[in-house]
Amino acid sequence: MLVSVIIITLNEADNIESAIIAVKKAAVMSSGKSVLLEIIVSDGGSNDGTTKIAQNLVDKIIIGNKGRYKQLNAGAKVSRGDVLLFLHADTLLSKGAILRISYILKDTKIIGGGFKKYWYWNPELKRSSFLRFISFLWVTLDNLIINRLKSIPGDNAIFVRKSVFEELNGFSKMWMCEDLDIMRRMKRYGKKRIVYIPSEVITSTRRFEKYGFFRTVFTWFLIVLFWKMRIPQNKIKEHFKKYSTVPERGNKKYLRF
Repeated sequence: MLVSVIIITLNEADNIESAIIAVKKAAVMSSGKSVLLEIIVSDGGSNDGTTKIAQNLVDKIIIGNKGRYKQLNAGAKVSRGDVLLFLHADTLLSKGAILRISYILKDTKIIGGGFKKYWYWNPELKRSSFLRFISFLWVTLDNLIINRLKSIPGDNAIFVRKSVFEELNGFSKMWMCEDLDIMRRMKRYGKKRIVYIPSEVITSTRRFEKYGFFRTVFTWFLIVLFWKMRIPQNKIKEHFKKYSTVPERGNKKYLRF
């Protein structure tokens, strides 16, 4: 079984090498051998040296139009794997993560799934004790809900059999919520066929650090709500035109909320 890992990037020079190294470690068996692996970087036009850093570390680099669904679909199109694992550049796989995917998918009834999420905060950023508690509570509840509903977001590292992905026609043309949309379509194959792996993937909190925790969570809530209400994507994008789908690290030294 060949696993194709598709990492989407746009000016991710600070993160891409760590993400690729974590992918390779996640595929190593106790014997020292590795699961068959293909790593693809799907770049949206970086100008900070992202692709130069990645060029000797991955199997393929493709450069196209920016946009999450565009980059995800473009990476899938050139992949050779039986399984597709979609990864954000600021998310690190845990040791053995790809081994677990290979083992789980030996059950032919399972079509895909995702992982438990752990947020990594910049150690140089000081947080109020209230924010520490709330952020811990939020990610704990978030993981419980994801496990229960099997509605897995992109920063939990979604994986799917390529045959199923192609039958679903890939990610839909959406500004946001393309991850939740494809999970909803995957669930129509059968809810019991989607798995939640309790091993953690480590995801950057840089968006929280830039905009604040509560502001970011509330924005996410509204975007998902509008999507569920079937409001057209162009109207959602216009309403949240100050929200960037490309996260940047903030320069705050202390974060209360």
